[in-house]
Amino acid sequence: MDIETIEQLICVLEGSNNEELCVQKGDYKIRIKRGQKPASTPKLPRVSAKRPAEHAVSEPQELLINAPMVGMFHRPNDLAEVGSEIAEGQTVGSIESMKLPSDVVARVSGRVVEVLVEDGMPVEFGQPLFRLEPL
Repeated sequence: MDIETIEQLICVLEGSNNEELCVQKGDYKIRIKRGQKPASTPKLPRVSAKRPAEHAVSEPQELLINAPMVGMFHRPNDLAEVGSEIAEGQTVGSIESMKLPSDVVARVSGRVVEVLVEDGMPVEFGQPLFRLEPL
């Protein structure tokens, strides 16, 4: 097995409710278990370059729904079309990886202003799928 396949298996496990994933192919056998999250590292304060108040311009906030894993994106027929309102927690499609579908759940609410991927397209982890505007 190559590293890319192992990374895809990790994404499959992360996108499921299972605690463990075992795969055997020929002489190779791999078992991946969910572990405890690594201890948090102290966060350094962010330094941001802010515009002076007199030049501040109110820019519309952009919201994105990103792919939670690598695989083939599938979208139900009329769900999440441009103009549709999406609620936080709503399923907006699925990603098939290693022949296992995992739901894509919106983590934000908003109105769809752009669909960035088509049904059946391969997607990468973190790739934007939908662009939303706040309600």
